[in-house]
Amino acid sequence: MAKDVALFTEEQAPRLAARGPLTMQPARWNPWVPAIGLLMLLAGCGSDKDLMQPVHGQVLYKGVPLTGGTIVFTPDPARGGIGPLANAEIQQDGRYVLRTGDRLGAMPGWHRVTIVALDSAVSPPQSLLPDRYRDPDLSGLSAEIRTDRENTLNFNME
Repeated sequence: MAKDVALFTEEQAPRLAARGPLTMQPARWNPWVPAIGLLMLLAGCGSDKDLMQPVHGQVLYKGVPLTGGTIVFTPDPARGGIGPLANAEIQQDGRYVLRTGDRLGAMPGWHRVTIVALDSAVSPPQSLLPDRYRDPDLSGLSAEIRTDRENTLNFNME
C-alpha cells in the first residue's frame, strides 16, 4: 500500500495557503546567457585532438635510410610534454608520418624518441639498430613538436 508523503509540515500549511494559488512564471530571456556561451566556445572548449600537429621525416642509420621499422614519440613530462604517444611505420625509403591513435599528428611539446627495426629474415628476428634506440631513457633521441612551424623531424643514428 502506498504511503502518503507530505510536501510541507502542518506549521507551513497556513502560511502557504495565505499566499494564494501557485502559478508558473514564464522564464525571462537573459541576453548574457548566449554571450557567455559564445565566449566559452571561443576560449577553447575543444579537445586535445584539435591540438595535433602534423609530423613527418626520415630515419637514417649511418647515412642510409631504414627500410622498415617503427618510430615512437613519447611525451617527455620532465620537459613539459603531455598527451598520448604517437607512432609511425617507417617506409621503404626511411620516411614516416606520425599518428596518434587514428588521427594524423602528435601533441605539441617535447618528446623522447625510440626506433625499432628488425631483420625478420632470420629466426629469431634480430635488431638492425643498437639496443639503446629501443629505450626512451637510453636512445638519446628527442624532438620538440611545435605549433609555429612545419615539423619535419629527421633522425640520423650512428
